[in-house]
Amino acid sequence: MGNNDGVALSNSALEPRTKVNQKLSSRCHKDSAKKTGPSKDKSSSSSSSDDDAHIPVTEIHLKSHEWFGDFITKHEVPRKVFHSSIGFITLYLYTQGINYKHVLWPLIFAFITLFILDLIRLNWPFFNLLYCRTVGALMRKKEIHTFNGVLWYILGLIFSFSFFSKDVTLVSLFLLSWSDTAAATIGRKYGHLTPKLARNKSLAGSLAAFAVGVVTCRMFYGYFIPTYYYVNKPGEIEWTPETSRLSLNTLSLLGGVVAALSEGIDIFNWDDNFTIPVLSSLFMNAVIKLFKK
Repeated sequence: MGNNDGVALSNSALEPRTKVNQKLSSRCHKDSAKKTGPSKDKSSSSSSSDDDAHIPVTEIHLKSHEWFGDFITKHEVPRKVFHSSIGFITLYLYTQGINYKHVLWPLIFAFITLFILDLIRLNWPFFNLLYCRTVGALMRKKEIHTFNGVLWYILGLIFSFSFFSKDVTLVSLFLLSWSDTAAATIGRKYGHLTPKLARNKSLAGSLAAFAVGVVTCRMFYGYFIPTYYYVNKPGEIEWTPETSRLSLNTLSLLGGVVAALSEGIDIFNWDDNFTIPVLSSLFMNAVIKLFKK
């Protein structure tokens, strides 16, 4: 049997699972036939088929990303709307006098529930497929096979709600909800025009975070706290004009700095859904306490 016969035999024995594998296998068997003849070519074909059996041939696709394209994939509009809405919902609950300490246990319960769901889906492909089809519009592609960013979001809030005063906790949530969204939106649009500050962080994004942080602090401390003073118990609000050497305008500017720093600092590549509320809580608390009368 000649070399050509060996090639024909090896090619007929192969049933490649993809066109790419077919080409690669064909080339490998041609070389094998030339060197060792048809008998070794058969064993090579069998070995190749066994190896291919462990290669995943399907991948989970986020259908919503395919249907809406850049609307979800690039601009992440549903994700940003959801992200921002949490701040507005929290602000509404504040005006209704909801005790912010009562939010801690629901956050812990939500974290445990989502963590268990992620463990299940990351170890059960079929469940992961159903999960991604259900909430895929709110997910990034990298989250298909990793833990969901919502876990980091909730974990950061648990930290803030556990250790800080009412106003500091709520401001940290607002900065996460609004400043981070503004930084991501402006940074993606104009970040290439400004210097890069850290991994995926640009000066344009940090300036957007600063501006939103200033407005957020000005509105919360200047309007909502005085207007809805009756929903606050004694000692819940850390900053007041009577107890601080900082004016409202100065506090607002410092709030913008806190927003920009919290959004711009990259700590060990941790998810900024966790680092922003943690850092903003620490920074705001330090600023307010430092200038206490």
